[in-house]
Amino acid sequence: MTKQILPKEAYTSQEWLLQERKDLFSKTWSMAGLTSDFSETGDFITATIADNPIAIVQDSEGNLRAFHNLCRHRGTELLEGKGNAGKTLVCPYHRWTYGLDGALRGLPNKSECFPDLDRKGLSLMDAGVGIWKGIVFANPNPSQSFDEWISPMAGAEFPHDITDPSLIAGEEFVYKMKCNWKVFFENAIDGYHLAYLHENTLGGPLPALNEWQQHGQNLVWYSTERDGIRNRIPKFVQEQASKHSMATIKGAENPGYGGVYMMFPTTLITPSPWSLTISRMEPVDAETTLLRAQTWVTKSWFNYQDRLKDVPGYNPDTGMIESDCWTQHPLETGDFQTEDIWVCEKMQRSLTAPNYSVGPLAQGSGAEDMLPVFQETIRRYL
Repeated sequence: MTKQILPKEAYTSQEWLLQERKDLFSKTWSMAGLTSDFSETGDFITATIADNPIAIVQDSEGNLRAFHNLCRHRGTELLEGKGNAGKTLVCPYHRWTYGLDGALRGLPNKSECFPDLDRKGLSLMDAGVGIWKGIVFANPNPSQSFDEWISPMAGAEFPHDITDPSLIAGEEFVYKMKCNWKVFFENAIDGYHLAYLHENTLGGPLPALNEWQQHGQNLVWYSTERDGIRNRIPKFVQEQASKHSMATIKGAENPGYGGVYMMFPTTLITPSPWSLTISRMEPVDAETTLLRAQTWVTKSWFNYQDRLKDVPGYNPDTGMIESDCWTQHPLETGDFQTEDIWVCEKMQRSLTAPNYSVGPLAQGSGAEDMLPVFQETIRRYL
C-alpha cells in the first residue's frame, strides 16, 4: 500500500524549510532565466536560489558562466537585475574588478592597502549552469552535474522552441499562494484528482486514463485516453479547443510529448498544441509560495499581454494574483489554476488541525504513486 513519507511538519515548519534551503535548493537545479536573455558579451542575469545570490554572464567566447554574486572583498552583490556588464564585473562598493571568467583582475590602491594580496585565490566562487530547451538552469553547487540531472529526459522532450520568432511571450503572472511549495508540487503530480476537482475545466481523465513517468528526479504527465496513445492534453480540453479554432504552434500539433513536466524541485513546464507555459516556484516561508508563470503563444492567436487583469484574484495594487482578491467561488471561475490554488490553500490550513493525518494513497501511475517518489527524493537530500 502506498503511504505518505514526509511528516506534516515538512509542510508547516520554518525550520524544515531552512534545512531545505541549505541541503536541497542549494544543491539542485533551478530555472534562472532564458537563453534569449543573452546575445552579447557581458550580458547577465541574476537570480536568488534559496539563500544564494547567483549571476550568470555570457563571456567573450559566447559561453555562459555562473558565479555566486558576491564580491570576494566584503561580500557585496556585484550585479543587479539583468543587463550588460561590458568586459568586466565591477563591485560598486570598492571597485574590485573581475573578468567575465570570474578572475580578480584588479583593485584600487593595491600596493598601499593590500601589499601582500594574492589575487589568484580571490576569484568569484563558481556556480553550476546548464541549458535545456532554451531554459537556463543554475545550481549553487558547481560540483553537481547538469548532464546527470537532465539526461534522463532524453526521449521525453517537447517540440516547442521558445527562441522561434513566430512565438510571443506574454506577461509574467505571479501567483501568491498560501501553501507550502511541496503542497503545490504534490497537487500537480496527483492524477487522482483530475476527474473530480477539475471535472468542468479539464474533464479528467480518470486515474486509469493518465499516467506519470519518472525520468530521474523529473516527472512527466501524459493523457492515455486515446487507445493508450500518450497525449499532451486531456480529450475534454482538445474537444473544447476545437470549437474555437485556436492557432497551433508549428511542430506541436501531433501527440507524443507530455502535458506537464515537473522539473525537480521547482520548475514546471506545460506544453500544449497552442502554448507553452514555464513556471517556477519560489518558497517565501513555510506556508507561502510564489509561482511565476510565463506563456508563449503564436502571434496569430491573441494578445496574451491583455489577460493578466482578467485572471481571477488579480490584485492591481501588488501586481500579484491572490486568493484574498477572488470575487467568486474558485469552482465557478472556469480556471483550473484557480481550482488548484484553492484546494492547495485548503490543504495547508488542514495541516495545522490536531487530528490531521494522511490515509492510504491511491495506487497507480495515474493516481498518487508519484507522491512518495517525490517525497523520498526530498528525504534523500535532508
